[in-house]
Amino acid sequence: MAECDANPILSSRKTNWSLCCLCQKDKRGENLISPPSHHVLDHDGYTMLARNIPMFSEINEMPLIMDPARLDEGDGIEATLRKNAAKYHVNCRLLFNNTKLDRARKRQSNDQTSNTETSRAKLRRTSHDNEVCIFCEKVAPASDLRQASTKGLDLKLRECAEILSDGKLLAKLTGGDVIAQEFKYHHACLCALYNRKRSYLRSLEKDQGSTESESDVYPLVLSELMTYIVESNLCSDDPVTFRLADICHLYQQRLEQLGVESPSVNSTRLKDKLLAEIPELEAHKSGRDVLLAFQKDVGKALAQSSDLSEAVIIAKAANILRKSILDHQSRFDGTFSEPCVRNSVPPLLLQFVGMLEHGADIKSQLRFGASKSDQAIAQLMQLPSLQ
Repeated sequence: MAECDANPILSSRKTNWSLCCLCQKDKRGENLISPPSHHVLDHDGYTMLARNIPMFSEINEMPLIMDPARLDEGDGIEATLRKNAAKYHVNCRLLFNNTKLDRARKRQSNDQTSNTETSRAKLRRTSHDNEVCIFCEKVAPASDLRQASTKGLDLKLRECAEILSDGKLLAKLTGGDVIAQEFKYHHACLCALYNRKRSYLRSLEKDQGSTESESDVYPLVLSELMTYIVESNLCSDDPVTFRLADICHLYQQRLEQLGVESPSVNSTRLKDKLLAEIPELEAHKSGRDVLLAFQKDVGKALAQSSDLSEAVIIAKAANILRKSILDHQSRFDGTFSEPCVRNSVPPLLLQFVGMLEHGADIKSQLRFGASKSDQAIAQLMQLPSLQ
Protein backbone atom coordinates (compact mmCIF):
# COMPACT_ATOMS: atom_id res chain seq x y z
CA MET A 1 0.00 0.00 0.00
CA ALA A 2 2.96 2.34 0.51
CA GLU A 3 3.64 2.26 -3.20
CA CYS A 4 0.07 3.30 -3.97
CA ASP A 5 0.30 6.32 -1.67
CA ALA A 6 3.24 7.67 -3.61
CA ASN A 7 1.53 7.10 -6.91
CA PRO A 8 0.03 10.08 -8.81
CA ILE A 9 -3.15 8.05 -9.27
CA LEU A 10 -4.44 9.12 -5.89
CA SER A 11 -4.39 12.77 -6.87
CA SER A 12 -6.66 11.99 -9.81
CA ARG A 13 -9.01 9.94 -7.61
CA LYS A 14 -9.50 12.61 -4.94
CA THR A 15 -12.21 15.15 -5.62
CA ASN A 16 -11.46 18.86 -5.33
CA TRP A 17 -14.88 20.09 -4.19
CA SER A 18 -14.07 23.70 -5.09
CA LEU A 19 -14.07 22.67 -8.79
CA CYS A 20 -16.71 20.91 -10.86
CA CYS A 21 -17.20 17.56 -9.14
CA LEU A 22 -17.55 15.83 -12.54
CA CYS A 23 -14.84 17.19 -14.87
CA GLN A 24 -12.56 18.63 -12.11
CA LYS A 25 -11.66 21.57 -14.36
CA ASP A 26 -11.94 25.34 -14.01
CA LYS A 27 -13.64 26.31 -17.26
CA ARG A 28 -13.49 30.04 -17.69
CA GLY A 29 -16.85 31.49 -18.69
CA GLU A 30 -18.85 28.60 -17.20
CA ASN A 31 -20.35 29.06 -13.74
CA LEU A 32 -20.54 26.32 -11.13
CA ILE A 33 -24.01 25.55 -9.78
CA SER A 34 -25.64 23.21 -7.29
CA PRO A 35 -29.27 22.07 -6.95
CA PRO A 36 -31.53 24.83 -5.52
CA SER A 37 -32.44 24.23 -1.89
CA HIS A 38 -36.17 24.47 -2.62
CA HIS A 39 -36.08 21.41 -4.93
CA VAL A 40 -37.50 18.12 -3.71
CA LEU A 41 -34.53 16.03 -2.57
CA ASP A 42 -35.70 12.94 -4.46
CA HIS A 43 -35.71 14.76 -7.81
CA ASP A 44 -32.73 17.14 -7.78
CA GLY A 45 -29.41 17.00 -9.61
CA TYR A 46 -27.62 15.06 -6.86
CA THR A 47 -30.19 12.27 -7.02
CA MET A 48 -29.94 12.05 -10.81
CA LEU A 49 -26.12 11.92 -10.74
CA ALA A 50 -26.04 9.31 -7.95
CA ARG A 51 -28.45 7.11 -9.90
CA ASN A 52 -27.04 7.50 -13.43
CA ILE A 53 -23.25 7.62 -12.93
CA PRO A 54 -22.99 3.97 -11.73
CA MET A 55 -25.21 2.91 -14.66
CA PHE A 56 -22.96 4.67 -17.19
CA SER A 57 -19.93 3.02 -15.56
CA GLU A 58 -21.57 -0.41 -15.58
CA ILE A 59 -22.07 -0.36 -19.37
CA ASN A 60 -18.64 1.28 -19.92
CA GLU A 61 -20.16 4.36 -21.57
CA MET A 62 -18.89 7.11 -19.23
CA PRO A 63 -19.29 10.47 -21.03
CA LEU A 64 -16.32 11.89 -19.03
CA ILE A 65 -13.06 10.21 -18.03
CA MET A 66 -13.52 9.83 -14.29
CA ASP A 67 -13.56 7.25 -11.51
CA PRO A 68 -17.04 7.08 -9.91
CA ALA A 69 -15.40 5.82 -6.70
CA ARG A 70 -13.96 9.28 -5.97
CA LEU A 71 -17.52 10.61 -5.52
CA ASP A 72 -18.27 8.09 -2.77
CA GLU A 73 -16.69 8.69 0.64
CA GLY A 74 -18.42 5.69 2.21
CA ASP A 75 -22.05 6.80 2.49
CA GLY A 76 -22.96 6.58 -1.19
CA ILE A 77 -22.58 9.08 -4.03
CA GLU A 78 -25.69 11.14 -3.22
CA ALA A 79 -24.81 11.54 0.47
CA THR A 80 -21.23 12.49 -0.42
CA LEU A 81 -22.40 15.13 -2.92
CA ARG A 82 -24.78 16.66 -0.40
CA LYS A 83 -22.25 16.59 2.45
CA ASN A 84 -19.65 18.46 0.38
CA ALA A 85 -22.21 20.80 -1.27
CA ALA A 86 -20.84 19.62 -4.62
CA LYS A 87 -21.05 21.97 -7.59
CA TYR A 88 -20.93 21.24 -11.30
CA HIS A 89 -21.07 22.84 -14.75
CA VAL A 90 -24.49 22.68 -16.37
CA ASN A 91 -23.00 21.08 -19.50
CA CYS A 92 -21.23 18.42 -17.42
CA ARG A 93 -24.43 17.51 -15.58
CA LEU A 94 -26.37 17.24 -18.85
CA LEU A 95 -23.94 14.55 -20.02
CA PHE A 96 -25.36 12.26 -17.30
CA ASN A 97 -29.09 12.93 -17.75
CA ASN A 98 -31.67 10.22 -18.46
CA THR A 99 -31.79 10.89 -22.20
CA LYS A 100 -28.03 10.37 -22.56
CA LEU A 101 -28.26 7.20 -20.47
CA ASP A 102 -31.05 5.77 -22.67
CA ARG A 103 -29.01 6.48 -25.82
CA ALA A 104 -25.92 4.85 -24.32
CA ARG A 105 -27.93 1.74 -23.44
CA LYS A 106 -29.35 1.60 -26.96
CA ARG A 107 -25.86 1.83 -28.47
CA GLN A 108 -24.65 -0.91 -26.13
CA SER A 109 -27.57 -3.13 -27.06
CA ASN A 110 -26.99 -2.65 -30.81
CA ASP A 111 -23.26 -3.39 -30.47
CA GLN A 112 -23.93 -6.55 -28.51
CA THR A 113 -26.49 -7.76 -31.04
CA SER A 114 -24.25 -7.15 -34.06
CA ASN A 115 -21.24 -8.80 -32.43
CA THR A 116 -22.99 -11.81 -30.88
CA GLU A 117 -22.29 -14.24 -33.70
CA THR A 118 -18.71 -13.07 -34.14
CA SER A 119 -18.02 -13.38 -30.42
CA ARG A 120 -19.48 -16.88 -30.29
CA ALA A 121 -17.31 -17.95 -33.20
CA LYS A 122 -14.23 -16.53 -31.51
CA LEU A 123 -15.03 -18.29 -28.26
CA ARG A 124 -15.53 -21.62 -30.05
CA ARG A 125 -12.17 -21.30 -31.73
CA THR A 126 -10.23 -19.97 -28.79
CA SER A 127 -11.84 -21.22 -25.58
CA HIS A 128 -9.15 -23.82 -25.15
CA ASP A 129 -5.97 -22.11 -26.37
CA ASN A 130 -6.80 -18.45 -25.40
CA GLU A 131 -5.60 -17.14 -28.77
CA VAL A 132 -7.47 -13.85 -28.33
CA CYS A 133 -5.76 -10.62 -27.32
CA ILE A 134 -7.12 -9.47 -23.97
CA PHE A 135 -7.02 -5.84 -25.14
CA CYS A 136 -8.20 -5.68 -28.78
CA GLU A 137 -10.08 -9.04 -28.61
CA LYS A 138 -8.83 -10.02 -32.06
CA VAL A 139 -7.98 -13.61 -32.89
CA ALA A 140 -4.34 -14.15 -33.84
CA PRO A 141 -1.94 -17.07 -34.20
CA ALA A 142 -0.27 -18.08 -30.97
CA SER A 143 3.10 -17.03 -32.39
CA ASP A 144 1.88 -13.40 -32.65
CA LEU A 145 0.69 -13.24 -29.05
CA ARG A 146 2.54 -13.07 -25.75
CA GLN A 147 1.36 -14.94 -22.71
CA ALA A 148 1.07 -13.08 -19.42
CA SER A 149 4.01 -14.26 -17.33
CA THR A 150 5.66 -11.10 -15.97
CA LYS A 151 5.49 -10.59 -12.23
CA GLY A 152 3.56 -7.43 -11.39
CA LEU A 153 1.75 -7.27 -14.74
CA ASP A 154 -1.60 -7.81 -13.05
CA LEU A 155 -1.09 -4.81 -10.75
CA LYS A 156 0.00 -2.61 -13.64
CA LEU A 157 -3.06 -3.54 -15.70
CA ARG A 158 -5.40 -2.89 -12.79
CA GLU A 159 -3.71 0.47 -12.25
CA CYS A 160 -4.19 1.43 -15.90
CA ALA A 161 -7.81 0.29 -15.91
CA GLU A 162 -8.63 2.32 -12.78
CA ILE A 163 -6.94 5.48 -14.05
CA LEU A 164 -8.62 5.28 -17.48
CA SER A 165 -11.97 4.09 -16.00
CA ASP A 166 -11.87 1.15 -18.42
CA GLY A 167 -14.76 -0.95 -17.12
CA LYS A 168 -14.29 -3.61 -19.79
CA LEU A 169 -10.70 -4.33 -18.77
CA LEU A 170 -11.56 -4.20 -15.07
CA ALA A 171 -14.28 -6.81 -15.62
CA LYS A 172 -11.76 -9.17 -17.23
CA LEU A 173 -9.31 -8.70 -14.36
CA THR A 174 -11.86 -9.55 -11.66
CA GLY A 175 -11.52 -13.24 -12.52
CA GLY A 176 -8.10 -13.45 -10.88
CA ASP A 177 -4.45 -12.90 -11.68
CA VAL A 178 -3.69 -12.54 -15.40
CA ILE A 179 -0.98 -15.23 -15.16
CA ALA A 180 -3.39 -17.70 -13.59
CA GLN A 181 -5.98 -16.96 -16.29
CA GLU A 182 -3.31 -17.46 -18.99
CA PHE A 183 -4.22 -14.25 -20.78
CA LYS A 184 -2.48 -13.46 -24.05
CA TYR A 185 -1.94 -10.11 -25.70
CA HIS A 186 -0.29 -8.23 -28.54
CA HIS A 187 2.81 -6.37 -27.40
CA ALA A 188 1.64 -3.31 -29.35
CA CYS A 189 -1.71 -3.35 -27.52
CA LEU A 190 0.01 -3.40 -24.13
CA CYS A 191 2.26 -0.50 -25.15
CA ALA A 192 -0.79 1.42 -26.39
CA LEU A 193 -2.47 0.95 -23.00
CA TYR A 194 0.59 2.25 -21.13
CA ASN A 195 0.79 5.22 -23.51
CA ARG A 196 -2.87 6.05 -22.93
CA LYS A 197 -2.31 6.07 -19.18
CA ARG A 198 0.80 8.22 -19.50
CA SER A 199 -0.96 10.73 -21.78
CA TYR A 200 -3.94 10.96 -19.45
CA LEU A 201 -1.76 11.62 -16.38
CA ARG A 202 0.20 14.25 -18.30
CA SER A 203 -3.04 15.98 -19.31
CA LEU A 204 -4.13 16.00 -15.65
CA GLU A 205 -0.83 17.51 -14.56
CA LYS A 206 -1.01 20.07 -17.36
CA ASP A 207 -4.54 21.08 -16.41
CA GLN A 208 -3.63 21.40 -12.73
CA GLY A 209 -0.41 23.28 -13.45
CA SER A 210 -2.03 25.68 -15.93
CA THR A 211 -4.90 26.37 -13.53
CA GLU A 212 -2.52 27.19 -10.66
CA SER A 213 -0.21 29.37 -12.77
CA GLU A 214 -3.01 31.19 -14.59
CA SER A 215 -4.68 32.09 -11.29
CA ASP A 216 -1.57 34.21 -10.51
CA VAL A 217 -1.02 35.58 -14.02
CA TYR A 218 -4.42 37.20 -14.61
CA PRO A 219 -4.31 39.53 -11.54
CA LEU A 220 -0.70 40.44 -12.34
CA VAL A 221 -1.48 41.47 -15.93
CA LEU A 222 -4.54 43.40 -14.76
CA SER A 223 -2.37 45.40 -12.33
CA GLU A 224 0.11 46.16 -15.14
CA LEU A 225 -2.74 47.33 -17.33
CA MET A 226 -4.11 49.58 -14.58
CA THR A 227 -0.63 51.06 -14.04
CA TYR A 228 -0.33 51.80 -17.75
CA ILE A 229 -3.70 53.59 -17.82
CA VAL A 230 -3.05 55.68 -14.69
CA GLU A 231 0.52 56.62 -15.65
CA SER A 232 -0.55 57.57 -19.18
CA ASN A 233 -3.01 60.01 -17.68
CA LEU A 234 -0.48 61.44 -15.20
CA CYS A 235 2.20 61.95 -17.85
CA SER A 236 -0.06 63.83 -20.25
CA ASP A 237 -1.36 67.39 -19.97
CA ASP A 238 -4.04 66.68 -22.53
CA PRO A 239 -7.13 64.51 -21.98
CA VAL A 240 -6.29 60.84 -22.45
CA THR A 241 -8.74 58.29 -23.87
CA PHE A 242 -8.35 54.57 -24.44
CA ARG A 243 -10.22 52.36 -26.91
CA LEU A 244 -11.51 49.28 -25.09
CA ALA A 245 -10.57 47.15 -28.10
CA ASP A 246 -6.92 48.31 -27.83
CA ILE A 247 -6.88 47.67 -24.08
CA CYS A 248 -8.19 44.12 -24.62
CA HIS A 249 -5.52 43.49 -27.27
CA LEU A 250 -2.74 44.61 -24.89
CA TYR A 251 -4.19 42.43 -22.13
CA GLN A 252 -4.32 39.37 -24.40
CA GLN A 253 -0.79 39.92 -25.75
CA ARG A 254 0.66 40.11 -22.24
CA LEU A 255 -1.17 36.96 -21.12
CA GLU A 256 0.22 35.06 -24.13
CA GLN A 257 3.72 36.34 -23.35
CA LEU A 258 3.42 34.92 -19.82
CA GLY A 259 2.50 31.47 -21.14
CA VAL A 260 -1.32 31.46 -21.07
CA GLU A 261 -2.41 29.47 -24.10
CA SER A 262 -5.27 31.03 -26.09
CA PRO A 263 -6.41 33.39 -23.31
CA SER A 264 -10.10 34.17 -23.31
CA VAL A 265 -10.59 37.92 -22.82
CA ASN A 266 -14.13 39.17 -22.29
CA SER A 267 -14.12 42.91 -23.06
CA THR A 268 -17.18 43.67 -20.91
CA ARG A 269 -15.77 41.91 -17.86
CA LEU A 270 -12.38 43.58 -18.33
CA LYS A 271 -14.06 46.99 -18.61
CA ASP A 272 -16.07 46.37 -15.41
CA LYS A 273 -12.92 45.34 -13.52
CA LEU A 274 -11.05 48.48 -14.64
CA LEU A 275 -13.94 50.74 -13.68
CA ALA A 276 -14.19 49.04 -10.27
CA GLU A 277 -10.45 49.34 -9.56
CA ILE A 278 -10.04 52.91 -10.95
CA PRO A 279 -13.05 54.90 -9.70
CA GLU A 280 -12.00 58.01 -11.69
CA LEU A 281 -12.29 56.09 -14.97
CA GLU A 282 -15.48 56.31 -17.00
CA ALA A 283 -16.75 54.41 -20.06
CA HIS A 284 -18.34 56.23 -23.00
CA LYS A 285 -19.78 54.87 -26.23
CA SER A 286 -18.59 56.35 -29.50
CA GLY A 287 -20.35 54.61 -32.34
CA ARG A 288 -19.31 50.95 -32.21
CA ASP A 289 -16.33 51.71 -29.97
CA VAL A 290 -16.20 51.98 -26.20
CA LEU A 291 -13.84 54.69 -24.94
CA LEU A 292 -12.36 54.86 -21.45
CA ALA A 293 -11.59 58.35 -20.13
CA PHE A 294 -10.75 59.96 -16.77
CA GLN A 295 -12.91 62.45 -14.91
CA LYS A 296 -11.68 66.06 -14.73
CA ASP A 297 -8.77 66.85 -12.38
CA VAL A 298 -8.04 63.18 -11.69
CA GLY A 299 -4.30 63.83 -12.10
CA LYS A 300 -4.36 66.43 -9.33
CA ALA A 301 -6.31 64.10 -7.06
CA LEU A 302 -3.82 61.29 -7.55
CA ALA A 303 -0.84 63.60 -6.98
CA GLN A 304 -2.25 64.64 -3.62
CA SER A 305 -2.45 61.09 -2.27
CA SER A 306 -0.81 60.84 1.13
CA ASP A 307 2.66 59.42 1.77
CA LEU A 308 1.11 57.14 4.37
CA SER A 309 -0.92 55.24 1.77
CA GLU A 310 2.23 54.74 -0.30
CA ALA A 311 4.07 53.37 2.74
CA VAL A 312 1.23 50.92 3.38
CA ILE A 313 1.36 49.75 -0.24
CA ILE A 314 5.14 49.23 -0.01
CA ALA A 315 4.74 47.21 3.20
CA LYS A 316 2.07 45.02 1.62
CA ALA A 317 4.24 44.45 -1.46
CA ALA A 318 7.18 43.43 0.76
CA ASN A 319 5.04 40.94 2.68
CA ILE A 320 3.64 39.44 -0.52
CA LEU A 321 7.10 39.03 -2.06
CA ARG A 322 8.59 37.56 1.13
CA LYS A 323 5.79 34.99 1.39
CA SER A 324 6.27 34.09 -2.30
CA ILE A 325 10.02 33.56 -1.72
CA LEU A 326 9.54 31.40 1.39
CA ASP A 327 6.81 29.28 -0.23
CA HIS A 328 8.75 28.72 -3.46
CA GLN A 329 10.47 25.36 -3.87
CA SER A 330 12.96 24.53 -6.62
CA ARG A 331 15.36 21.67 -7.19
CA PHE A 332 18.71 21.83 -9.00
CA ASP A 333 18.74 19.11 -11.68
CA GLY A 334 22.50 19.21 -12.25
CA THR A 335 22.37 21.43 -15.34
CA PHE A 336 21.87 25.13 -15.97
CA SER A 337 19.15 24.57 -18.55
CA GLU A 338 16.62 27.29 -19.27
CA PRO A 339 13.76 25.65 -17.29
CA CYS A 340 16.07 25.08 -14.29
CA VAL A 341 17.19 28.73 -14.25
CA ARG A 342 13.66 30.01 -14.80
CA ASN A 343 12.23 27.89 -11.96
CA SER A 344 14.95 28.89 -9.48
CA VAL A 345 13.08 32.06 -8.47
CA PRO A 346 9.38 32.67 -7.77
CA PRO A 347 7.51 34.03 -10.83
CA LEU A 348 6.06 36.84 -8.71
CA LEU A 349 9.54 38.04 -7.64
CA LEU A 350 10.77 37.89 -11.25
CA GLN A 351 7.82 39.99 -12.41
CA PHE A 352 8.48 42.53 -9.64
CA VAL A 353 12.14 42.90 -10.68
CA GLY A 354 11.03 43.31 -14.29
CA MET A 355 8.69 46.14 -13.24
CA LEU A 356 11.52 47.87 -11.33
CA GLU A 357 13.94 47.60 -14.24
CA HIS A 358 11.68 48.26 -17.22
CA GLY A 359 8.53 49.88 -15.83
CA ALA A 360 5.28 48.56 -14.36
CA ASP A 361 3.06 49.27 -17.37
CA ILE A 362 1.95 46.56 -19.75
CA LYS A 363 3.67 48.00 -22.84
CA SER A 364 7.09 47.98 -21.15
CA GLN A 365 6.58 44.37 -20.06
CA LEU A 366 5.58 43.37 -23.61
CA ARG A 367 8.68 45.06 -25.01
CA PHE A 368 11.31 43.72 -22.61
CA GLY A 369 9.83 40.61 -20.92
CA ALA A 370 11.99 38.79 -18.37
CA SER A 371 15.69 39.28 -19.19
CA LYS A 372 18.73 37.44 -17.85
CA SER A 373 19.60 40.46 -15.72
CA ASP A 374 16.14 40.21 -14.14
CA GLN A 375 16.84 36.54 -13.33
CA ALA A 376 20.18 37.39 -11.71
CA ILE A 377 18.76 40.27 -9.62
CA ALA A 378 15.82 38.12 -8.49
CA GLN A 379 18.20 35.33 -7.39
CA LEU A 380 20.24 37.82 -5.35
CA MET A 381 17.11 39.29 -3.77
CA GLN A 382 15.75 35.95 -2.58
CA LEU A 383 19.08 34.77 -1.07
CA PRO A 384 18.91 36.82 2.22
CA SER A 385 15.34 35.64 2.87
CA LEU A 386 16.40 31.99 2.69
CA GLN A 387 19.34 32.29 5.09
